[in-house]
Amino acid sequence: MRFPRPRWIPVALIAPLSLAIACGGGEQAEDAAMAEDAMAEEAAEEMPAEPAVTVRITQPEEGATVGPDVMVVMETEGIEIVSITPPVVGTGHHHLYVDVDLTPLSELIPQNDPQIIHMGDGSTEYMLEGLAPGAHRLIAVVANPAHIPLDPPVVDTLHFTVANEE
Repeated sequence: MRFPRPRWIPVALIAPLSLAIACGGGEQAEDAAMAEDAMAEEAAEEMPAEPAVTVRITQPEEGATVGPDVMVVMETEGIEIVSITPPVVGTGHHHLYVDVDLTPLSELIPQNDPQIIHMGDGSTEYMLEGLAPGAHRLIAVVANPAHIPLDPPVVDTLHFTVANEE
C-alpha cells in the first residue's frame, strides 16, 4: 500500500529558505542604513543653523538719565515682529515691563497690569510719558501671538534714571 505524500512538506521546506533569503543581506541592509545616516548628517551640516532669537532695548541707553517722557526702542533678530491681528505662527510682538518683575515665562502675560505694556500692533517703539523722578527698570519680552513668552525666553533688561525737574 502506498501512502500519498503530504503536500505541506515542500511548503515547510521552502518557507524557511525563502524567509532566510528575503531577510538576508544583513551586510547590505547595514550598509544602506549607514549610508542613509551619513547622508542625513551631511545634510544637517550643510543646513545653516536657525539664527538665535534676541531682543535688545537700544533706546534709552543703559544707565542714561532722561526726562519724564522717554522713547523706548527695541531691536530683534531671528524673528519677525508683527501685529497679533491676524495671528501668524512663528512671529512675535513686544511687551514692556515697567518697574515690575517678570511674570512666569511659561504663562500668559497679564493684560490688566498697567505696568505691563502690550505692543500687539507690531510696533518696536513706545513713548513712556510722565515717569516719576528716580531709578527705573524696563524689561522687554517677546511673546507669540497668544501673549505667551517665547521658549526659550527672549528678554532684555535696561536701567535708567528720570532726572528731577528743577
